[in-house]
Amino acid sequence: MMPLTAFCVVAALSLSAGICEASQVSENNVELLQRKLTLEPRLPPHVLLFVADDVGWAGLGAHRTAGNSAEAQGKAETQTPILDKLIQDGVLLERHYAASNSVPSRCSLISGRLPRDFPVAPRGMSNPATYWNPSDNVSGFYGIPRNMTGIGSKLKQAGYATHYVGKWAAGHATPEQTPLGRGFDSFLGFLGNENDYWTKQSDLEDFIADPCLYKFQDFSFYNATYRGGVADTIAVELGCDERVKGKSFTKTGCSEADPNDCLPEKCYEESMLVEYAARLIQNHNSSKPLFLTYASHEVHLPLEITASALKLEEKAQKFLEGSGVERKLPWTMARKYMAASLSYMDSAMGRLIDTLKDRGMFEDTLIIFISDNGASLQLTAGGNNYPLKSGKFSDWEGGVRTNAFLSGGFIPARHRGSSFHGVIHIADWYATLCSLAGVSHVDDVSAQANELLRLQGKPLLGEVEGRPQLQNIFSGINGRLDVLHLSTNAVLRWPYKLVTGQQGDSFWPGPVFPNCSSDGPDGAFVDVYTHMIPIDPPDFNMLEDCGVSGCLFDVEADPGERSDLSSDGDYATVLKSLQEELKSLNSKTLAAAIGESHPEACLQAFQLGGFVGPFVDVGDFYTAQVPGGKELEAYRQELMELHENLTDPGFVNRTAEALKQRVLSQRSTVSSECFTE
Repeated sequence: MMPLTAFCVVAALSLSAGICEASQVSENNVELLQRKLTLEPRLPPHVLLFVADDVGWAGLGAHRTAGNSAEAQGKAETQTPILDKLIQDGVLLERHYAASNSVPSRCSLISGRLPRDFPVAPRGMSNPATYWNPSDNVSGFYGIPRNMTGIGSKLKQAGYATHYVGKWAAGHATPEQTPLGRGFDSFLGFLGNENDYWTKQSDLEDFIADPCLYKFQDFSFYNATYRGGVADTIAVELGCDERVKGKSFTKTGCSEADPNDCLPEKCYEESMLVEYAARLIQNHNSSKPLFLTYASHEVHLPLEITASALKLEEKAQKFLEGSGVERKLPWTMARKYMAASLSYMDSAMGRLIDTLKDRGMFEDTLIIFISDNGASLQLTAGGNNYPLKSGKFSDWEGGVRTNAFLSGGFIPARHRGSSFHGVIHIADWYATLCSLAGVSHVDDVSAQANELLRLQGKPLLGEVEGRPQLQNIFSGINGRLDVLHLSTNAVLRWPYKLVTGQQGDSFWPGPVFPNCSSDGPDGAFVDVYTHMIPIDPPDFNMLEDCGVSGCLFDVEADPGERSDLSSDGDYATVLKSLQEELKSLNSKTLAAAIGESHPEACLQAFQLGGFVGPFVDVGDFYTAQVPGGKELEAYRQELMELHENLTDPGFVNRTAEALKQRVLSQRSTVSSECFTE
């Protein structure tokens, strides 16, 4: 028989609230109701969890207005008709919060914990994927600690088929930290923060000096029978019949030597990801519930796109003509690539929706769309969070208040086209999906691990703090009226938000941003073998220092965070209370060290044929590896030489200067070059 909790959710969504209330009396009453209604127990719904990457508040047409000519132009450039239609047929979640950057947000999503429960990279470290602390084999890695149960495992326990497609960015030093280790039956995607959309190479951007010496691709395929990189034979199955490894291409996938020699658009990473996701749906036995997480690469850097997706002018112009508005601000390169990336993401969702409908699964599917954080406002990124303040890496609303909505045939008709203004955190999806599937969200595995960790005097694993939200959403109840720990610098207790410390990019972007007159923010840095070194001095015009005592805002009345209430005596009690709450919650932050970069990460990737992957306690995880030999030994010597050089400040400074000159030479052409209209 279906677990009581699962039936209660299903009943509330498909019949009437009264049935749910009655079903809570006893299991016998549940059976009686089922017989009286001549209904067979329904399976939990299929779930499509679509995770967008760095999509800002202004990145959905539904959040765009056209109150003036600039707003009309911004709306015209935001071509997301499929997502907008799903919102019209679903529930727009207006107060969805996440961390201000990818890794802690995705860790929260997969584990149900708040960002304080994951190891923090040391200050100034950009990408610690190769880091490992051998003295702590539970939490001594970047990402989710080993012994936390992933959402894939929970839904598999409930009978779901579970698959993960796209960006992972939740730790991968050990097999247990990969999507397979977190309970997903298969994985196609990249494990780190970003890769090249065409070559799939890791850490290829101009500002990065890769600790593995630019050797590897980050694009893997894992399932029960194969665990390794996406080799050419697999790429061909996904539509890409051109070899890309070891080659370089322009942002639209053309040869740098010959702009007329271009890759097929099916070699574009997002195309390959959506092809695999669509096949999973096509081949799924619909009598079993499906949990498909599609974590899009769009719209994260590097801004790369297909040539066909760049043809936006006709759509934008048609909207402007219909609004009776004239375009006033020409495209910048970054803004145009951003618009094209948003449009491509929209079409990816469309492909998945069409496939669900073709299989007759859409009516039994719950679609959850979320962005992992706000858009980056760096000029090279092309993002925009208008009308919210700031963006990625800040605790202002533009960084942590993210796009989210529910849709799909599973949404009851009476709730379609509505908005929900209660507070939701990205960690809540863990408990929400567990409740929907009829399993407990309590993590017994981590609780057992804590017994040993306590004896060893090592950091303990936090409990799941996400909470079920589906009933709150459909009842219009704010399920998070208590304090929400957003970061070590910010807390929210509705409707008041406390922000402390120095916050960068403290400005309000306009509706058409960046544009040809934008002169910041840059805030550029170079990444010298995982260590960030700034190129530009801090822009104090865009830096706001709230100090230890903090800035206080009523984000319900003042969503743009323009009126600091911290000096208003009427709010002294609120301010003091939130200051105490933040101090108390910060004391619970996981105090685990992730060690230092280990050459083993690079050597393992070399043996895997040039693909990033787990490197600690791998055992028989990989199904095929390249045996060691002279090439491996030569590479080992290269790494040893690099690590020796890193102790020389002169070597580090010379590397930083070379990267700096490369970035500066590219800055104007990438970010602010204006197209002739």
